[in-house]
Amino acid sequence: MEDSEPTRTCDLCQKDVAEVNFALHEAHCRRFLCLCPDCEEPVPKEQLAQHREEEHAMVKCSKCNKKMEKCHLSDHEVEECVQRMQECKFCQIELPFKELHEHAVACGSRTELCIDCGRYVKLMDQQTHDQTCSGSSDANASPRTETVMVDCSQCSKSFAAEDLDRHELECLPASNSRIRPTEHSGSSTPPQNGVSEISYRLSDRAAALPLSNGGDPNELRSCPHCHLLLPLFTLQWHEVKCKSHVWRMNRV
Repeated sequence: MEDSEPTRTCDLCQKDVAEVNFALHEAHCRRFLCLCPDCEEPVPKEQLAQHREEEHAMVKCSKCNKKMEKCHLSDHEVEECVQRMQECKFCQIELPFKELHEHAVACGSRTELCIDCGRYVKLMDQQTHDQTCSGSSDANASPRTETVMVDCSQCSKSFAAEDLDRHELECLPASNSRIRPTEHSGSSTPPQNGVSEISYRLSDRAAALPLSNGGDPNELRSCPHCHLLLPLFTLQWHEVKCKSHVWRMNRV
């Protein structure tokens, strides 16, 4: 295989030219080209003034007022300007670059619940947490849950929230033995019209419980969990049952 033809680099246009043609090429370049004194790029002689005006005239950034050559303005606005708008990676809100770091520290400190392990994790730590999360190590493993303990409003014993309903029904007979029939709306006869014995017992029990705030038992207040409007004497036991129900729904 023959050796490649020797070449030389032109000082004006920086092109590699075959040595046999170099003299003719160099003469052409010297006649029609010159080097820009600002950027040392080859420019046609008749376009030198226009080139310097378009590329090297001093201009100001419209956002930060910094002065620079016109040829650097586009890169400055995209990559260097402290007032350029950038998006927060946590909330996707656009902010000036100079304010982004302080915002990201506060925004990234917010927490979200990890559905795999049940822990609250900072947004800025989620990528690391995903790699070490104990709940995601086994795709078939059930999420780890924490047992929430709730006190029975009648006997004051503590039970897991999911077991409270069953205990409430078992606790009713003992509590009803201490309630006189006349304390239920002035009648010893359970309500009719299809109301169950359990509902009647719950009403008796609620009426017999002392009000924690000493208020009017007929005053209406809303449940903080389901916002149902109930008399105070009913609201006390309703809140306990409603809280356990809401907790179970949130874990689903």
